[in-house]
Amino acid sequence: MSERGRFGVARLDAGSEGVEALGYVVENAWIGHCLWQALDDAVVVRHCPAEVDRLVPAADGYRLTFTDGQQLDCALAVLADGGRSGLREQLGIQILRRPYGQTALIANVTPGKPHGGRAFERFTADGPMALLPLQDDRCALVWSRAPTDAARLAQLHEAQFLAELQDAFGYRLGTLQQVGARHLYPLALVEAEEQVRSGLVVLGNAAHSLHPIAGQGYNLSLRDVDALSAALLRSTAGLGDLATLQDYARRQRLDQRLTVGFSDQLTRLFGDSGPLTAAGRNLGLIGLDLAPPAKRWFARQAMGLGTRAG
Repeated sequence: MSERGRFGVARLDAGSEGVEALGYVVENAWIGHCLWQALDDAVVVRHCPAEVDRLVPAADGYRLTFTDGQQLDCALAVLADGGRSGLREQLGIQILRRPYGQTALIANVTPGKPHGGRAFERFTADGPMALLPLQDDRCALVWSRAPTDAARLAQLHEAQFLAELQDAFGYRLGTLQQVGARHLYPLALVEAEEQVRSGLVVLGNAAHSLHPIAGQGYNLSLRDVDALSAALLRSTAGLGDLATLQDYARRQRLDQRLTVGFSDQLTRLFGDSGPLTAAGRNLGLIGLDLAPPAKRWFARQAMGLGTRAG
């Protein structure tokens, strides 16, 4: 982790934390492949391709109506249709939304030097960026900028874009060679005010959508899925039993609050370009690099282990 134009640098190392890796970057295509393979091996009825048009309470759970008119009754509906969930809105589930005034530019980048399994976080006056290691020595770029600036960067010719990226990131990975398709995502902290009802669970970005600066949104959603599965396995009641679902929500509340809080505070700290805040950040990075207990705490938060013992 470093800040452009300042000396502060902090390094986190898997070996120092006693783990094989601080984290893994898995491409969506590979996740999709593995999930489809798991579905093929399971006794699951699939409706695909399909889109749910309506979701309404039924006698025992919920009734789904697809855009082609087909209907399906279920004891438990898991609502996971993203941060701009239309079904969540349809059900009258309110959200808390705090825009960050930033847009994330996402792309794959080919550097001039091997990344060696290292991830880089770079803080600049225009917004933070991360370069994350992928296979074949490519990197995933997540660059947060003001909306108009992100739109401008997305339209630049490849050489112009790489020049601006190089100027902001530096030469830790040599001269940047190529950039793939660029995609834009407006950034905001979004939280559903309800995550469970009888026969209904809201999961993933539909439940909580975080800034990518700490890379915790997907990790938190996976832990939610794990906790929900455990709650359903413990229960002797039906799948949509409200008490069971409330037990899941209660057990996950601390993890969600700490993870959302950590991500939000990190975003606000490194999004402030004021000179005093920037100087404080620089000292903080230096201090973090020199203080093993603080570095260990930060590493655990970054790994998504902040609410776990050990």
